[in-house]
Amino acid sequence: MNLFANLTNVLNSEVLSRIATYIDEPIEKTSKAVDGLVYTIVGGLMKRTTSEIGVNQLFNHIQKGRYDGTPLDNLATVLRDPAHTNMLITQGNDVISHLLPAMKSSIGSMISGYANIRNSSAISLLGLTTTIVLQVLGKQVKEQKLDADGLAATLFTERESFVNIVPESFMPQLVDKVGLHQIVAGAAGPARRTPAEAPGKPVATAAPVRPTIAYDAADDSDSDNGALTKWGVGILFALALAFGGYYLYQNTQKYSDGQEETSDLATVTSDTIQADTVTRSLAVPKEQPAATTPKSATTAIAATATATPAAAGSLTREMTPYLTNPTLPKGRFFALPGIAFQPGSLSMTATSQASINELSTLLKTYPQLQIQLVGYANDAQGGTTNKGLSFKRVNLIKQQLITSGINFQRVDAIGRGTGVMRNDTSRVPKPSMRKIVMRVVVK
Repeated sequence: MNLFANLTNVLNSEVLSRIATYIDEPIEKTSKAVDGLVYTIVGGLMKRTTSEIGVNQLFNHIQKGRYDGTPLDNLATVLRDPAHTNMLITQGNDVISHLLPAMKSSIGSMISGYANIRNSSAISLLGLTTTIVLQVLGKQVKEQKLDADGLAATLFTERESFVNIVPESFMPQLVDKVGLHQIVAGAAGPARRTPAEAPGKPVATAAPVRPTIAYDAADDSDSDNGALTKWGVGILFALALAFGGYYLYQNTQKYSDGQEETSDLATVTSDTIQADTVTRSLAVPKEQPAATTPKSATTAIAATATATPAAAGSLTREMTPYLTNPTLPKGRFFALPGIAFQPGSLSMTATSQASINELSTLLKTYPQLQIQLVGYANDAQGGTTNKGLSFKRVNLIKQQLITSGINFQRVDAIGRGTGVMRNDTSRVPKPSMRKIVMRVVVK
């Protein structure tokens, strides 16, 4: 049974009813908020364990906090006591401050808006849900005898379930708020600690290598000859330093003089080029009468004007008239046929990068533009679902746009699997799809 199934069993209707009573919110909103927090906490812990420090921190919190799943056996009874419930909330909020630092307030605001509950209720639920998630993880650690690396690996086995179970309406803001772009795209994995970090497993380390100093067997440092030898060596060393300093000074002067000459030459050359450029720009032939203009020249000019937009790319040519016309409404979809993936994988075809670069340039040209990438896939293989594969692909594209300098808030990314709804009762056959499309959200 996976982590989300375990949490669903623990957060049963009786437990959710107790929690709703404690925070004084409707049971439907409480359930939605708890679900959103489960996704947020699990996703946040996945991201945390992509670093060795995060792996150790999560494991240490579970060990030191004695999270072994014991309270889960009678959680509904435990939640009847307000004092005990408040203790669990405080404990969870303290942990979340360490594992996801500086994110408690932003997560609370996100859940408050998502479930339409008070912000104070969302913060209380964050602490309580964090404690419950850690109890479930701690129980797995205890039963399966996991170490820190095993715990991190177990978390990442939930990535496919995570992508498939999080609602489409919640996923974009969750990914952006917690920074899960690489997680959902499958581009990040759990960090593995170095052997020296594993508790209870001391590793023999080689002593640092020290420079070997050879000593003469007959040490005459206390004799007169030894003293004279030291003085002689010292004088020779001082003379060598003086000679070296003088040589360095002379060469520095020559180098400096050479640099000045080069700089002067560069200045003259630059000025000469600029003057020549200005002269050539002013030497424009006088305009000839229209009757004497050769027909071939007119044709060449027209051909050049036609070729200029083509160089910008098909997407730019298609979108520019739409984006520059304020009377056309937002919401239009544009196909991105230039972006494609190898069957069943996250490997892009050879022509995809050019299309992504063109899209990035378009977003930079129109800084107010906001888009939504919608992915479809019908070629999933192995344990990956079509929805999960489509979601990973659009988030991989989004990550590349962010890397190119686009603000993540301007790009939403959702995956819709094959595009064929399971609950479709129209009985009209619909073909499954494999493509990437873009919707203009703000123009």
